[in-house]
This record gives sequence, structure tokens and C-alpha cells, in this order.
Amino acid sequence: MQTDRFNDPVAFRDFLDAKLAGAPPDFTLHDALAQWELENQADRGESLAAVRRGFESLEAGKTVDAFEFVERMRRKIRPLPPR
Repeated sequence: MQTDRFNDPVAFRDFLDAKLAGAPPDFTLHDALAQWELENQADRGESLAAVRRGFESLEAGKTVDAFEFVERMRRKIRPLPPR
């Protein structure tokens, strides 16, 4: 799973460096934190939407048995030789 960007100090440092490079003189830490949160809400929103779609599929019965799925993937990756 990807690291949560919102809690990644390296990502925040990179974000802050980019913002400070072209920031007006009155740019504050409050401004930076507000923009950081705003940009990362979109990422979280997309993740939450994907999780919701997954639950909706589960509730609708759109599931596949795990053993069946593994067998299909095995055949797809390494097909059986022709007879």
C-alpha cells in the first residue's frame, strides 16, 4: 500500500520547498498547511470512493472465490500447453 502522503514528512518538505520558491513575502505557515491539507483531501477522496465502490460490489454479490481467482491468474500467467 502506498504511504499516506498527508503524513509523509519528505512529501511535505518537497511541497513546502515548491511553495516557498514562488511564494509572496506574506506567505505563512498557516497558508502552507491549509494548501497541504486541501491538496491531500483530493487524494483521500479518491481513495474513499474506491473503497466505497469495493463495498458496493461486495454487497451486490460481485465476488469471486479466492481459489478460483488464483487458478485463473495461474492459467493466465502460465497457460497450459496445447493438447
